[in-house]
Amino acid sequence: MKTLINILILTFFSFNIFISEAGTENPIVKTDNVEIIKALNNAEVYPNPAEEYIYLRIDDKDLSSDVKIEVMSIIGNKMKVTHDKLDTGLYKIDLSNIPVGHYYVMLTVDSEKSLKKFIKK
Repeated sequence: MKTLINILILTFFSFNIFISEAGTENPIVKTDNVEIIKALNNAEVYPNPAEEYIYLRIDDKDLSSDVKIEVMSIIGNKMKVTHDKLDTGLYKIDLSNIPVGHYYVMLTVDSEKSLKKFIKK
C-alpha cells in the first residue's frame, strides 16, 4: 500500500513524501525534488548589503530545469530587474533601477521555491 503525504513548510517550500507499506513497522520513505530543495537552500546571495549588483551562486548543474529568478520588495511587489548568467551556477542581478531598501530574491525550479533576503543601500 502506498500513501501520499503532502507537506507544506512556511508556504515557501513544498514537497511530496511517499510512504510504502504504511502501517508496518518499517515503512519506506522517499522524497521527490530533494536535489532541487538542497540546491535552493544552499544558494548564496552576495554582497549583502549591495549597491548596484548582487551575485547569486546556486549549484544548478544537477537541476533538470532552469532557475527562475525574481526580486521582490519586502511586501511582495515584484521589482523589474535584469540578470545575466555569468557561468554555471553564477548569476549577476542588476539593482540599479530599484530604490534603497530590503528585498527578497525568489528562486524557483519546477514547483520548489526559496527566498533569500538582501539589502540594497
